[in-house]
Amino acid sequence: MSAKLCIMTAYADETHTLLNVLGQEVGDSVDWNSRLQFEWSDGDKKWVVMQSGMGKVRAASMCQMIIDTYQVDTFFEFGFAGGLVDTLDIGDVVAITGVSEHDVPNRSDIQREQNEWRARLFQASASSISQFATTLSTNPNVTLTKAPVICGDMDIYNREVRDKIAVESGAVAVNWESSAIVDVCAINKVKYVGIRVISDLCIEEDGGPIPKERIERLRTSTTAYVKALVDFNKCQRA
Repeated sequence: MSAKLCIMTAYADETHTLLNVLGQEVGDSVDWNSRLQFEWSDGDKKWVVMQSGMGKVRAASMCQMIIDTYQVDTFFEFGFAGGLVDTLDIGDVVAITGVSEHDVPNRSDIQREQNEWRARLFQASASSISQFATTLSTNPNVTLTKAPVICGDMDIYNREVRDKIAVESGAVAVNWESSAIVDVCAINKVKYVGIRVISDLCIEEDGGPIPKERIERLRTSTTAYVKALVDFNKCQRA
């Protein structure tokens, strides 16, 4: 019986890096912000890589489609993120242990309910997250942090704003999609393992396209991620 490995990304830099590590030459077929699907077999493994496009709505809808189509019991999110704290460096890996949002609902009862179902999901997923993080941390090319992230539909390239968000939220990294994905997993009672690789440090100097030399560092961490995913899946099937 073949292993089915489904991973979701959000945008082209993440997708290109992941597919290149997996030996898939896709050229210009990966648009920057489109919904894309790549599917192939590799020995006893069937790979499915989907790009949702950026933002919470696109991420949530793609997440639900993957759950419905492939009947996954663990959802794997992979992507890049901005680092909010000085202890992180480019290429470091964050295993997500909690999510919050930069713009929260203005009704406390909604926010409280949201926090409760997210907490239940992370409790249910704790063993999988821990096992995956342990597997990743044994790779000498990986510097790993287990910590919460914060999400919002905006890029941050200002050190003062970055530091303020980090202090107020307790998050170590920021991205656009993880909170929406977590909510869909919670609704469907599907375990969640989210991994983000730090691609910038949310400072003015890091604005603009990711430099080629930085992509190489991200590729190294992505390679370690893929190996950990394969090893994790073997353990789950054993």
